[in-house]
Amino acid sequence: MNEPGIEICGGAGGIAVALDALDVAAPALRAVAADLADSAADLALVLADPALVAAALVAPGRTARTGADLLAVAGPSGLLGTSLHLRVLAGTVAAAAELYRAGESGARQAVEGVDRTAGLVLGIAVPTVVLPVSAAAVLGAAAVRTRPSPVWLGAYVGSVIGVVRELPSRAGPRVDRVLGEHPWLLEHSVAGAEGLVVGLGLGFPPLGLYLADRADRAGLRYPPRTQAEAVAVVTAAGGGHVLDESGFEVEVRAHPVSTAGWRPPRGVSDLVAADGPVSGGDHVRVTGIPLTDGRYAWVVDVPGTQTFSPRPGTNPWDQTSNQLLEAHERTLTMTAVTAALSDARARTGRGATGVADPVLLGGHSQGGITAAALAADPVFRAQHPGLSHVVTTGAPIGGVPVPEGVSVLSLEHVQDLVPALEGTRNPDRAGWVTVRRDLRGASDAAPTATGAHSGRLYESTGALVDERTATDPSLLRWREGAGDFLDALPAAGARPVVVDYEVRRVRPGG
Repeated sequence: MNEPGIEICGGAGGIAVALDALDVAAPALRAVAADLADSAADLALVLADPALVAAALVAPGRTARTGADLLAVAGPSGLLGTSLHLRVLAGTVAAAAELYRAGESGARQAVEGVDRTAGLVLGIAVPTVVLPVSAAAVLGAAAVRTRPSPVWLGAYVGSVIGVVRELPSRAGPRVDRVLGEHPWLLEHSVAGAEGLVVGLGLGFPPLGLYLADRADRAGLRYPPRTQAEAVAVVTAAGGGHVLDESGFEVEVRAHPVSTAGWRPPRGVSDLVAADGPVSGGDHVRVTGIPLTDGRYAWVVDVPGTQTFSPRPGTNPWDQTSNQLLEAHERTLTMTAVTAALSDARARTGRGATGVADPVLLGGHSQGGITAAALAADPVFRAQHPGLSHVVTTGAPIGGVPVPEGVSVLSLEHVQDLVPALEGTRNPDRAGWVTVRRDLRGASDAAPTATGAHSGRLYESTGALVDERTATDPSLLRWREGAGDFLDALPAAGARPVVVDYEVRRVRPGG
């Protein structure tokens, strides 16, 4: 069900579930058709029964009427006809599901081909057209602004530097507004990332040779064929100086939080609020809610990006982790979250590997990518087999292979540029619900791509989700499954456990 401003995809009311229902219906219809055909055959055999033939000698009229009635029930207008209709219907149902899947796959492949080609053209154009034209524009603007001076060269160079420094402040807000008004631009640009990387190498051959060399050293395929492979090639191009944390390890420090006055989360808005009961702000927060059966329900809140520096520093919530996560590689932040959950569980005596306490992972932006990546990690799932839910806001996770057994709720804003960075939409399946909110006309929304990424806006979107839950089958089913985290009444005498974890990236022995 869709409400104004909110589009709900996937889950119990999604197309994938409807197609699954058709897959079940087709063989069921065939089975009923076969049963009816068998019944028709049995009735037909009655007509040849010796007793009925003998009765025809005694009461021919009545026997004829009985035979006609049997034929009416068993024949083309009865069981046999119904059986044939059901067989045709079963074939139609199966064909419809197959045709829809084939059409969807063909359309997706066509769009991917267009995106890849557009990326290739853009990549070739950047070094051959865009950069020369941009350089000429900068140099021309500097020439116009240069005032007569005895030292004209110095004045001209100063004007060039001034124009370059002004570009971000002048162009940045305009680009932000354009992407906010036309979010599809970024989505399709990112979807063709593999074409873009190849195009850059073709447009500037020395760069192509360098990328091929770095990819070969890292054991990567070049040219890349998927977006994740393209991101991995770009990461490898850093040569260990940027976007590379291989020379580091992670340090995790626990800071227990007082639970005086604490309340458990009661809805999606509580799970995603920046100051909600399970939010740790800039830290990883692990919250353990004691249940009446002796288990704990664990909610893990993972923070988002805190610095955009491409050089790996002490703060791991940075662009390096973003890049590695988009390349589907393991990060130190994933290691830190794993250690934090294990430590918090150990504080309650529930820390043994394999204890199936329910676990929900959540986060905004990079925090959401980290949560989804952990859910897709078989090692993490083996340590915490009770992992059942992932909740993300503003996170590009459409290509993360989260297994079917984990329920995912993704909140996205149409104008938010970050969810588009994955280059693919979230899958439509029974266990994955995506809520997309169009912010146009919203009183609390900024009309820009970066403004649409605000955590506060996602909190209000979470409140809208809570309002819609009772009337939407996908949200209702998700909410029922999340009862351990949102409906739990702490066991009498038991206290919740809330611990914030400070995470730092450090050099070994440092």
